[in-house]
Amino acid sequence: MVCQIGQIDFTIINFTVILAKDFYELLGVSNSASTKEIRKAFKKLAITKHPDKNKDDPDAHENFLRITKAYEVLKDDELRKKYDTHGEEGLRDDYHGGGQYQSWKIYDEDNEIITLSRADFEQSVENTDDIWFVNFYSPHCSHCHELAPTWREVARELEGVIRIGAVNCEDDWQLCRMQRIHSYPSLIMYPAREKYHGTRSQKEMVKYALKQVTAKVIDLWSGNFGNNIKDSSKPWLITFCGDGGDCLKKSTCIKLSAILEELVNVGTMSCHSNDDLCEKLGLEHGTYFFEAGRVKKGKGLEITSLVAQEIAKQVLSQLPDVANLNQEVFKNILKNLKTGQEDDWLIHFVEGEDHQDIEFRKLKAMLEGIKIGRVDCRVMRTECNSVHVHSFPSFILVKETGGYEIYYGRMTAHDVAAFARDSAGIKVESLDPSDFDNQRVGPNSKEPWFIDFFAPWCPPCMRLLPEFRKAAKNFGNVIHFGTVDCTIHQQLCRMYNIRSYPTTILYNRSVPHQYHGHHSASNMVEFIQDTLSPPVIILNDNNFDELVKHKEQDVVWLMLKNTKNIKVGQVDCQEHSYLCQRQHVNSYPSMRLFPSGTTGSGSHHIYNGWHRDAESLRAWAFEFLPSKVETLGQGDFQRKVLNSQRPWLVDFYAPWCGHCQVFKPEFEKVAEVIFCYILINNFMLSPDITLQLYIVTRHNITTLRCHQT
Repeated sequence: MVCQIGQIDFTIINFTVILAKDFYELLGVSNSASTKEIRKAFKKLAITKHPDKNKDDPDAHENFLRITKAYEVLKDDELRKKYDTHGEEGLRDDYHGGGQYQSWKIYDEDNEIITLSRADFEQSVENTDDIWFVNFYSPHCSHCHELAPTWREVARELEGVIRIGAVNCEDDWQLCRMQRIHSYPSLIMYPAREKYHGTRSQKEMVKYALKQVTAKVIDLWSGNFGNNIKDSSKPWLITFCGDGGDCLKKSTCIKLSAILEELVNVGTMSCHSNDDLCEKLGLEHGTYFFEAGRVKKGKGLEITSLVAQEIAKQVLSQLPDVANLNQEVFKNILKNLKTGQEDDWLIHFVEGEDHQDIEFRKLKAMLEGIKIGRVDCRVMRTECNSVHVHSFPSFILVKETGGYEIYYGRMTAHDVAAFARDSAGIKVESLDPSDFDNQRVGPNSKEPWFIDFFAPWCPPCMRLLPEFRKAAKNFGNVIHFGTVDCTIHQQLCRMYNIRSYPTTILYNRSVPHQYHGHHSASNMVEFIQDTLSPPVIILNDNNFDELVKHKEQDVVWLMLKNTKNIKVGQVDCQEHSYLCQRQHVNSYPSMRLFPSGTTGSGSHHIYNGWHRDAESLRAWAFEFLPSKVETLGQGDFQRKVLNSQRPWLVDFYAPWCGHCQVFKPEFEKVAEVIFCYILINNFMLSPDITLQLYIVTRHNITTLRCHQT
């Protein structure tokens, strides 16, 4: 019996090993392959095995699904572990790929290509002057996979020259729709928003991209050399073309002028036509870097590389680094953290020399008006802890208006600069427990706060953050905006019962109001406006009789918003069941209008329309509201309208027309406005002419007389 069990165990284990090899064999990788190797193998197979490339193979769809499933399982550590142990049987409860191709990012491991999303597209692309070449693609598109190797080569050649991006339109379909992307791949150049229609070769795409570069290469000669050198306060990178050595190609010079824009002047000089000038500088050929004001013989640093990116790196290493802040200066900044500074400060936190990337030497030229400093947390650990900096490199913007904001984006000079410029102009603060302890923030604060509790690893949180910051621009001095990183302040988030991310709450010196709307700035702005000035009055047993039953004659109660002399109310019939029973409310929702000209709650109109949207309700309500429009019989049309010496504005409509009903309140608004000048039939009225408006229906004519005031 024991032997039989042992034999069975052996057979099962052996069978599992055979199964485990199946997915690895499909992708052509070994059992010990890394995630990167698995991803690389899948991308290669995706190009050749995609059904679009194998239309004559009836099994192409199933084969590709099998490959996709293998990739989805093996790239996930937990699923891969279960698969290696139990085979496909062990995945039944975990894998739900079904019969669809799974979405993957083609460029997720390419350092030169920036994967963009809705969370950062506006700040990084649309709100900057940076030149972007963006590839909008779908992972299910075979042409997108075919383009991928070329796109990577374009990105490598143009690294630092312009910004190369990619957007996965399967994952970020809303962004692609907003950018009006209708086919894949779509290659769009920003900020011109110009679609590339040329051949998809590396040479042609690079040539097209370099035409977008606005940085200039200066052609130096004896006639302009003196003035250019004298008038510039920046260093120079000059390539000398002559006999006996190499000089840089024109395209390389253009690349360097873009990489080093605002930092270094890039120039060319022909020693064939300017031999006297070259002789004066002691140079016949080659490329040299000169410090500002030191373009002289023997002062140049020779650059031997002919590759733009290598040259740029060598030149940047010669430029001044970000200044290190001493303890006294940084402590003074922290002292004024809540009250405000004399200037905005962008602070770069490092731990030793490991995170001092020379890329950040560009920041000074990019951020005019913002001071930049570096803090070594190995030296000032206590001070770094006070602003909750625990990972490196990190950036915070300490604001002139008070408070600071932590940066969570990509660690490139362009992205950091875009954040700093945007953050300096809005009142959003990164909050910590001390802000809540002293009641400056939160439910006990004397001022309203809109607070976003989030986690940096949460994609919806990072999509909300730029919209949250946009909303802050609409409420400069009315409401304070703050963010709480729940990965840093876990106890604080637990204390305020934050169970999911993002959780956004408005504290308005009363009960907290949690935001549940769409993650857009416009919806958040509307939520704040409605909370500060509630359009709906909550009615209950205590106030219903006073406000509605005993209302004054000129008061109208209705489920309507932003209309003069209209009060909007709602009753929770579950909480106030007695009140609803007393008012004979037996179905929900039940919408009633208590009109003007009556007292008490007995006289009301019930809405019986099918359409329960704001426009339909509004149109219905206007049927019962006081009007300045006079109703006339149809027989008066000839006498009062056609025979009138005065101009008439006419709206012909039918009662059954839905669009007409929606338009009627707008026409009613016009009737309330006194116009002294209006252009009708190319005739300009003078101020003393009376304007008459009328509405013609099948049964009556409605008019308004608007006199001069």
